Amino acid sequence: MALHETHRYDDIIDMPHHVSRRHPPMSRHKRAAQFMPFAALSGYDRVIEETARHVEEEVAARDAQYDRDFGA
Repeated sequence: MALHETHRYDDIIDMPHHVSRRHPPMSRHKRAAQFMPFAALSGYDRVIEETARHVEEEVAARDAQYDRDFGA
C-alpha cells in the first residue's frame, strides 16, 4: 500500500486554538493524572520490595546452612 499525500485538513490546519470562555483550562496536575498508570499497578513497588526481602532471607538462610555444613 503506497502512501499518498492528502489535503483533507488544509482548511483547519492554521486556525487558532480554541479557548473556552466558560470552562477554565485544566491544571497541568489534573491533565497529567489522566495519563498516569492505571490504579491496578498501585502497590506494585510494595510487592517487589516484599519479594526482594523474602529472597534476601532465603539467601541468608542458605549461606548460614552452608557455613554450618562446611565450616566457612
